[in-house]
Amino acid sequence: VESIRKIWDKAPHNAFTDLIRHEDRWLCVFREGKGHVSPDGKLRVIASKDGETWESLALLSSETGDLRDAKITVRPDGQLLLMGAVAYHDRIRRSHQSLAWRSNDGKTWSEAIPIGDEDYWLWRVTWHEKQAIGFGYPTGKAAIADRNLRLYSSRDGEKFDLLSRSITADGQPNETAIAFEPDGTARCLL
Repeated sequence: VESIRKIWDKAPHNAFTDLIRHEDRWLCVFREGKGHVSPDGKLRVIASKDGETWESLALLSSETGDLRDAKITVRPDGQLLLMGAVAYHDRIRRSHQSLAWRSNDGKTWSEAIPIGDEDYWLWRVTWHEKQAIGFGYPTGKAAIADRNLRLYSSRDGEKFDLLSRSITADGQPNETAIAFEPDGTARCLL
């Protein structure tokens, strides 16, 4: 580590970042709210050309819940894809829903698009051969009945198909990242 510098602190709690390089600038996305677990979470998008000066591009919010854990990728068509999850305020029927938003410029985003299955948190996708691949883990009532991961794929980051309903791992598997080797072998950090 050569240096550490805070790039944003406009909310009492700013955390859970993701960072990409897109069209000659850095885009950083993260959750901001009153605390680590608070009902007011929003997803912030900031940008910088040089990594020194940052400006806010967008702030996404939900009236129905706490937005959490932003992840950002670039679709094969060049559009930005922001993913996260809403932790609902009213959890009688469900607790979480994974969501996606599209943007051409990082400032203007589509309406939230529900992705994956209710109460399965589609954590992060990796694009490989024009296909988004990612794992979802159970939350809420689903976690009581099922501790297995689900594997999803998508061509556009909006409609996800279930590839496998039951991938087992010891303990309580949840947050994942997938990397593809040149020969197509997928490796998962779980």
